[in-house]
Amino acid sequence: MTKLVCALLVDLDDSADFPGGEAVVMGRPMPAYPLMAARTSAHVRRIYTVTGSPPVKAAALQYDAVIIDPPPGKPSLEGHLRHGFLQASADLAREETGLELLVVLFPNAPAVTKDMIDSGIEALLDRPELDSALSVAPLERWAPGLTRRQTEGGLLEPFLPAAGAAKPAWHPTWGVTVLRPGHLEKASGDGSWPWLGRQVLPIKTWGPGLIDFHWQLPGLEFWLKKNGIPDLSSNLERQPLPKPQPAPKGDRR
Repeated sequence: MTKLVCALLVDLDDSADFPGGEAVVMGRPMPAYPLMAARTSAHVRRIYTVTGSPPVKAAALQYDAVIIDPPPGKPSLEGHLRHGFLQASADLAREETGLELLVVLFPNAPAVTKDMIDSGIEALLDRPELDSALSVAPLERWAPGLTRRQTEGGLLEPFLPAAGAAKPAWHPTWGVTVLRPGHLEKASGDGSWPWLGRQVLPIKTWGPGLIDFHWQLPGLEFWLKKNGIPDLSSNLERQPLPKPQPAPKGDRR
């Protein structure tokens, strides 16, 4: 049976400042960036999108994505992910095709390139012992050992017990997650992300993760420009109308 690598854009619509995925960044809707990366990937053959948001649907259709309506009930990562996976698998089965790998994307995680996607896919194709690949950024200043929580008395205490010398901390950006279908069939309901498995390869990057607030947009624009993505906003701005020039003397117009 022929198997395909597919992408799934999962829209939880949980960004505080951008309900419905309405953010526009550098002249494009924010969901366009992960969709652009998936469409230009050397390996992704089909894109699916789980969303109920008209702006996200509009962006997805521009990149030939198959729209999947979200499941009923309160949105959850596991619920939307499994729902999209099952719908995509059924779609491929009708064509007598299987799912080899699934690339999970998010409309509010736009800091992703085709090279990030392809590196994760190629690693899982070449190394069968790997369960998944996940994009991560080095955030040593926010290492878990430095995190604090507030006590009942209103003071701060370490969130975690002391663990000796600090080690480099890698935080998920959620720009790219490459999964094997076998792990997607496992459901826990406890938020433990069983679909990642145990052997998780880091796709090392830098820059922002999920974009939930307006103050994150300048950093995102910096990242996009550094990665060679052109800014279309100036082309979309309304230009002033030309003013009529006085006719030169002697002109009978």
